[in-house]
Amino acid sequence: MVQHYAMLVDTLSCVGCHACEVACKQENDLPAGPNWISVHEDTGWDAEGNPRVGYLVKHCMHCRRPRCMEACPEGAITKRDDGVVLIDEDACTGCMMCIEACPFGVIRFDDEKGVAQKCTLCVERLEAGRQPACVAACLSHCIYVGAPAEVAQKIGDSRIRLWYNNIV
Repeated sequence: MVQHYAMLVDTLSCVGCHACEVACKQENDLPAGPNWISVHEDTGWDAEGNPRVGYLVKHCMHCRRPRCMEACPEGAITKRDDGVVLIDEDACTGCMMCIEACPFGVIRFDDEKGVAQKCTLCVERLEAGRQPACVAACLSHCIYVGAPAEVAQKIGDSRIRLWYNNIV
């Protein structure tokens, strides 16, 4: 049986250090500019009127039914048996329809190459039995990648069920 991968960030534990962004850029030799994983400050007020600071982490969700894949007229986006969604840069014509279709806004356009790009979940690292670069670099250990049941156990079943059932 093929291992199915899920990725989840426990944003309640994220400290906003951006180590995941740096590790991803280094691992994938990405230029300055847009990231495949990005950390954003989320400020506001709690129910009692006290200020609150937290972080949102945006990354490809490797959806069960990827809208980006459905939108691609070239068939350049595929979903592997293990759930990892990939873009074949050789087949991508740069139409950007996948970018428009992504409900999470995490597909980036590389102007130099003229192709869409996104998180690959570091498939080569996974295949070698290693964690994705963002997971390995996370100082607060709040990024989880593994089988959905394994991730659910680490995060807590009620939160993971809500997340997994709402993935497109």
